[in-house]
Amino acid sequence: MKQTKFILPAVVLSAAGFAMAQGSLWNMYVDAYQVQIPQTLPCAWENEDGSTACVDPNIGGWWYAYAGDSENGQTISFEPITKNDDGTYKLIMADDDGDIIPDGNLVKDVGLVVTMSAAGGSAATPAIAGIGFDWKKLKTEIDISVSHDGYCILYQWTSPTPLQMELSWDEDANGYDTWYAELPMGYKSLDLAWSDFKQDGWDKKPITIATEKSVGLKIRLRNSSTTEVKGTFTLVELGWKDECSIISTDYLKTARANSAKATLTNRTLSFSGIRGDSSVEIVNLQGQVMLKGTTAAAMDLSRLDAGVYMVRIAGSMNLAQKILLK
Repeated sequence: MKQTKFILPAVVLSAAGFAMAQGSLWNMYVDAYQVQIPQTLPCAWENEDGSTACVDPNIGGWWYAYAGDSENGQTISFEPITKNDDGTYKLIMADDDGDIIPDGNLVKDVGLVVTMSAAGGSAATPAIAGIGFDWKKLKTEIDISVSHDGYCILYQWTSPTPLQMELSWDEDANGYDTWYAELPMGYKSLDLAWSDFKQDGWDKKPITIATEKSVGLKIRLRNSSTTEVKGTFTLVELGWKDECSIISTDYLKTARANSAKATLTNRTLSFSGIRGDSSVEIVNLQGQVMLKGTTAAAMDLSRLDAGVYMVRIAGSMNLAQKILLK
């Protein structure tokens, strides 16, 4: 039997739903898909083909995936993901030429997409899966409080358990009771003032330490229960307070009403989260419609040749998913 691999989550964020603005720290148009750290990026014209290379060995701003303490029975996973030589997690972003790596964590015209799960946690040792970046490669502290009142973020999260935006500091010096703000489920554009961040309170230190001695920023799934929590996070924009695009009310209503999801198991495609009966097309990369169906019933893809196809669902904000049949 031919095997299939599900490539992209059902995430659709239409630019037409946003008032035009963009977070200055990260969006899909920044250089090399790197967080634009407060200092000017020291990139130089290095390559013969005219492409840029960032040559400062201390430069930061690169997204990474990470897990908390996994020695107490916690189970952590990311999709898609690869690993570095030392076994740490590595997001699949862009190649040396700055082009998006296919089937990775960057989805053109959508954002940075990663599915995270965490299970086996407890109040004392929560299971943690997350992504983050450091302002500098060597985790040098910088002061972000002087010119900024907080962060903004435009994102989607699919689990009822909120994510947490964590103000990263030197944990060896300041402890693990870090300051964080919650990122609830849904399509959200949030402005988070420093006053919106909180601590759990078991080792309180002032938020000024987190803002005046900032190391970076993390967006984490923290689960204090044994039951698995899993969701897909899509980052569209990240910036300083009042910079990010605002999602229109009409767009939010449409998005919530059409939170479609398609799941591929072996060669059977099934659907959930769709109101009513919508038409489905399976299209090859030449634009030819190879198979038609509806979301009312699962679709059998066994007669299709191996290759890459797009799944298109009508009436769901032009929802499209890429699948690979092997």
